[in-house]
Amino acid sequence: MPPPEEPRRRPRHRSDWPRRASQVAVVALLVFEFTVRRTDSPWREAIAVLLAGAVVATFAGELVRDTWAFRLRLWRHRWPDLLFAVPATLSLGAGSPRGAATLVALRLLSRELIDLVAWRPARPVLQALLQRPLPLLCLSFLLTIAVGTLGLMFPAATRDGTGAPFLVALFTATSASCVTGLAVVDTGSYFSSFGHWVILGLIQVGGLGIMTLTTTLALAFRSQLSATTRGAMREILEEETVQGFQKLLYSMSLITVTLEALGALALYPAMALAPDGRALAASERVFYALFHAVSAFCNAGFGLYPDNLTRFVGHPGVNLTVIALITLGGLGFPVVTSLLDCGPWKERGLRGAWRALPVHSRVVLLTSAALAVGGALAWLVLEWNHSLAGLSLGQRLWASLFQSVSLRTAGFNSVDLAKLGTPMLLLCLVLMFIGGSPGGTAGGVKTTTVAVLVLTFRALLRNRSEVEVMGRSVPPATVYRACAVTLISFGLLFGLAFLLFAAEPHLPFRDLLFEAVSAFGTVGLSTGVTPQLSAAGKLVVCAQMFAGRLGPFTLALALGLSKARASYSYPSTKIVVG
Repeated sequence: MPPPEEPRRRPRHRSDWPRRASQVAVVALLVFEFTVRRTDSPWREAIAVLLAGAVVATFAGELVRDTWAFRLRLWRHRWPDLLFAVPATLSLGAGSPRGAATLVALRLLSRELIDLVAWRPARPVLQALLQRPLPLLCLSFLLTIAVGTLGLMFPAATRDGTGAPFLVALFTATSASCVTGLAVVDTGSYFSSFGHWVILGLIQVGGLGIMTLTTTLALAFRSQLSATTRGAMREILEEETVQGFQKLLYSMSLITVTLEALGALALYPAMALAPDGRALAASERVFYALFHAVSAFCNAGFGLYPDNLTRFVGHPGVNLTVIALITLGGLGFPVVTSLLDCGPWKERGLRGAWRALPVHSRVVLLTSAALAVGGALAWLVLEWNHSLAGLSLGQRLWASLFQSVSLRTAGFNSVDLAKLGTPMLLLCLVLMFIGGSPGGTAGGVKTTTVAVLVLTFRALLRNRSEVEVMGRSVPPATVYRACAVTLISFGLLFGLAFLLFAAEPHLPFRDLLFEAVSAFGTVGLSTGVTPQLSAAGKLVVCAQMFAGRLGPFTLALALGLSKARASYSYPSTKIVVG
């Protein structure tokens, strides 16, 4: 008779002590910063620096342990940690332990979020959301705005140590998450360093698109995505194949970090003085450069100077850097990745490489260039004796080009917009309504939408049955989508602008109209009426920013996901129009 089998022993779970230590350090730092009132007491600063050092030290301990375990495979397994570790190390070397701890805390919190996605009890709810990408997108933005509002209300977020009032925090969080740039207070002087980091995080997440960022992390950690979500993301990023979509998502993070880092390096020499005229320390200069670089690439328009970038109106380095970051962020990631493909440029030359670009990329580049050049010439001519008055010829040229690029979605200004003439103000409304290009950080109805409408008008004048561009025909579904996006966007803008006029009867009509279009287009430019808005007016502008960020975006997405077609058609009829 065989001996009875011994019961199998359940494997003993080994606790990950370095990770637990990192979690405890991050929670302790967050509780301390959020609850203890900011004062000039030396003991408070010492405790804050000690906790920040603990966060960085425990994170470094995890990396050292994993370096020994993975060795040469460390980049493959822990590349998100390394991407956060590089700027954290630079911030620590510049004498800013809190900045380094903030970066590390963001990475650790995102890792816990990924683990929550993989948690078995949470899978049914998350899977239901992934099957419905539109509610997921809206809820993600609302959740980000709520978290940002809560963060800005804590005592550590403001310089006076009292925290921002609810309405100020809500308005700022909405503006940052929707990458608009409108502000009811001076961002640089009102908020503390911690508040600036919160705003910077909201800009980064909102600029990339929360759903895109979440999907990127999910793919990086090999999480499963539904076919519906993959289809939704293909519509968002204008990518045709799943393989191309995955490749694009993997490259987006690297492109974003690289361009923002290069932009910060280019802006660093110019960020020498604080708004009050004192010399900035090395760590402060690093943060000022990084903040403005991220804000420019994400087309947010937030600045730490009370006059935005007016003091740099004639500075070639700042103008070129900000213009380049705004343009690259507004072109869209599909266009940027096609431009970075060096193979065609080397093999076919300039003309051959241009023809090898996708039609979408060529349409985006031509439309963006025409709007930028046309807007700059118009600004130079129409504003010569208005906002450009008193400037030298070089400053006028720089300001015209800068404002033309910034007008369509970025929100930076290098001149006083309160002096804007009425003819140019009307043209500004058109440029802000158009916005940037699909798949990027810009808002508006998008350049490709306007291009398709113009091509449709051309086909009508030529009596052509199909819309044509560069030897290709545009599908009717694309034309219908462009018309629908434009009409719905105009309807949303009209309705919300009507509410703003009703809420603010005492403010000038032209200023409120400019404010409404700027908020809906997620531009962020203002003639100076934003701080004068009442509570109702601020809430309406928040709704405008949210609708502008999600309205045309979700509409195009819904149209792209609607695959069901009727199996019948009605007899045609004639309707007299015009």
